[in-house]
Amino acid sequence: MPDGKLPGAELMYRALVEKDSRYEGVFVAAVKTTGVFCRPTCTARKPKAENVEYFATAADALHHGYRPCKICRPLEAAGEAPDWLRPLLDEVAEQPKLRLTDRDLRARGLEPHRVRRWFQRHHGMTFHAYQRLVRLGEAFGRIRNGDDVASAAFATGHGSLSGFGDAFKRATGRPPRDSRARSLVTVARLTTPLGPMLAGATEEGVCLLEFVDRRMLET
Repeated sequence: MPDGKLPGAELMYRALVEKDSRYEGVFVAAVKTTGVFCRPTCTARKPKAENVEYFATAADALHHGYRPCKICRPLEAAGEAPDWLRPLLDEVAEQPKLRLTDRDLRARGLEPHRVRRWFQRHHGMTFHAYQRLVRLGEAFGRIRNGDDVASAAFATGHGSLSGFGDAFKRATGRPPRDSRARSLVTVARLTTPLGPMLAGATEEGVCLLEFVDRRMLET
């Protein structure tokens, strides 16, 4: 094994076979028969244990003559939005009142199933659910900063006050009118060498910093 500080080979092979995200950033697996190296979470077909060697970093694997896998892309930050998706994310962020349908996605050259699959994997929801939450978040911020409920609802693309109120209460557990008494938490998704993280901050400071694949994150 190239680095004595790495976990045992049997443990790393099991993590590779099980695509265990807890080992992202701990090691990369290099396949002798193909000459490529992968993340522990790579979805490619798994090699035999005797055909794998392990390195602590991608740089180590490169120095030993291996090239990065085209499937898991080990040189990129784990969970980073791909180039084909970034324009869509920017559009939603800049225009939260948009209600993009599958037809709209196709008009932008995007396959709805591919978009849905990425959002399910990285956010645990569909793209359309993501859009709804972006609109609700924008409305919450408007109310928190002085807008009345009706103005906030219509400014963020909601068609009726009753529908907005129901959706808001389902998402937050409270009616929109209570927003002024609540703290506004700004949430951002960060990519790190160990995987994507979710950060949240109020005016007082950071209140949340956790990896997005943790089961307790929703709670």
